[in-house]
Amino acid sequence: MIEPRASKVPSSRRRTSLNSAVAIFLATCVISTVAGQEVISPGEPTKLTRVRYSYPSLSSDGAMFVLEASVSGNWEIYTLRREGMGDGGEGLVQLTSNRDLDRMASWSPDGRHIAFISDRSGNFDVYRMNADGTHVVQITDTPEAEIHPYWSPDSRSIIYNRRVANQRLYAIWITDAAGSQHQELLRDDQLNSYARISPDGQWIVFDKWWNNDETNGEIMIMKRDGSELKRLTENDVYDGYPAWFPDSRRILYSSEVDGVFKLFWISIEGGEATQITFGAGGDQRAGVSSDGQTIYFNRNLDGTIELYEMPVPEELRSVSQE
Repeated sequence: MIEPRASKVPSSRRRTSLNSAVAIFLATCVISTVAGQEVISPGEPTKLTRVRYSYPSLSSDGAMFVLEASVSGNWEIYTLRREGMGDGGEGLVQLTSNRDLDRMASWSPDGRHIAFISDRSGNFDVYRMNADGTHVVQITDTPEAEIHPYWSPDSRSIIYNRRVANQRLYAIWITDAAGSQHQELLRDDQLNSYARISPDGQWIVFDKWWNNDETNGEIMIMKRDGSELKRLTENDVYDGYPAWFPDSRRILYSSEVDGVFKLFWISIEGGEATQITFGAGGDQRAGVSSDGQTIYFNRNLDGTIELYEMPVPEELRSVSQE
């Protein structure tokens, strides 16, 4: 999870430098057992491009990523063509260009707009622009930082996190896409972040710093109106960066395993979680393609952030398409 603090630059608790590359998993998945839990072990990845980027978001048609990249030393928003990526970064198109920081971009499900954050107004606010980078509109304008903007499934609303004034806390807010109506959904004495609305529009998943302990994030869900709050994970490690499977019944997230982030999934009913990535490097900021066939995520290898893609496990594909 990213939290802007004293610095103007938002930074992860564990992330080091943001040198980046792109890679694709070209292997089948096999089932094994670790510590009594069913797990899925992917094959070796193949790197296809070498660009610096993070926070990927895949378009609904699966053709393009939008992401933040520090290609020239400053964080800007880019799109990256998914197919035919080459070593020279072919298919990378820069959408923003200024001296300020533009970060945390996400596609609207209808493919028409991109939400992102920028500190061009003096602190981090949420902005919206057309998919080609034109017609930039400021959505939030407060003295507090707003981060992690994500779209509702109908592309009419943006959910985001707003820092609570003079506190190390974030609340969950939602606004219409024009930025004219803002509503606070959740604020308590703990940090709540990375909120995302389920594809059926009924639920919100987010991570909460349990007892406001930054080393103990937990995955939470609640109804879209902020009711029926439910805790899904309960352990002594950090669980965060949640994303929905298309069926709105399962959640993909990152959890620390022996001090390294790996991907897991869990049902909205709770119960046992299943690990699906292994090997070197920390896996975070994952998403699932809208057709339920592909998982994409960032992997941090010795400070180098890379983009990976892998097939959704076969046993999850059928339920994802129900």
